Amino acid sequence: MKNIILQENEKQNLIDELLNILVKENEQKLPPGLTKDDKRWLLSNLMLARSIGDLDDEFLKKQDKLLSYENSIAGIIRTADVSFKRQVAFVSDEIWKFEVDALVVFTDSLLGVLDRFIKCVDNTLSLKAGLELNQDLAGILKADNGLISVTKPYVVKGYNLPANYVVKIVLPVLYSSFSEYEKNKLKINLNNLFSVVKKEKWKTLAINLCEFPNNYPADVLKTIIVNECKNLNKKYKTKLNIIFVDNY
Repeated sequence: MKNIILQENEKQNLIDELLNILVKENEQKLPPGLTKDDKRWLLSNLMLARSIGDLDDEFLKKQDKLLSYENSIAGIIRTADVSFKRQVAFVSDEIWKFEVDALVVFTDSLLGVLDRFIKCVDNTLSLKAGLELNQDLAGILKADNGLISVTKPYVVKGYNLPANYVVKIVLPVLYSSFSEYEKNKLKINLNNLFSVVKKEKWKTLAINLCEFPNNYPADVLKTIIVNECKNLNKKYKTKLNIIFVDNY
């Protein structure tokens, strides 16, 4: 994430320019009388609603400048400011704020929630990182012939986030009870995640425990994830500092 400093008028100009690009793409016009807050809200929603395709260099340059600035002043949480006990910490905050090697989130939709009015971790990461995040995920999905794996951690750059990478772990769709099938798939995926950790020599992970797909028993899932990660840290001898991010 770049360290960007903007004056208020520079920030507003960026928002206006980005809005104009997106509105022009949709062959629409901005409604009159929009406040600054209205414009920022509209920009977020248009970004979430934007179809994945070729990304315009001009848009990305302006988007990255705006997001880097907004993210930097929102309160970045650095690893040095977290208290660890046996390489583990539990912190209540928003997952995207952590300056770590990678953020880990659990989802049942690789490209996030399509309903732009839903506030969730997937949508927040997309908005804070920028349009490049979903573009990269779409590229991986295309290379895999559109097949989504529930045993493969999807790793993409963090772009404008404080974290270097984002890892999405896709959970199987839960049609009834949380069975041994889903548990085993999750454990395999976490094991594969730690293979990546060891290979990439990551030192810090922030793992989201605040939000899971519908129907999953949150307390049971949290227990499995925490225990499995602790065991895998010992197994792979990664000496990894793990921040479990719970309800905020």
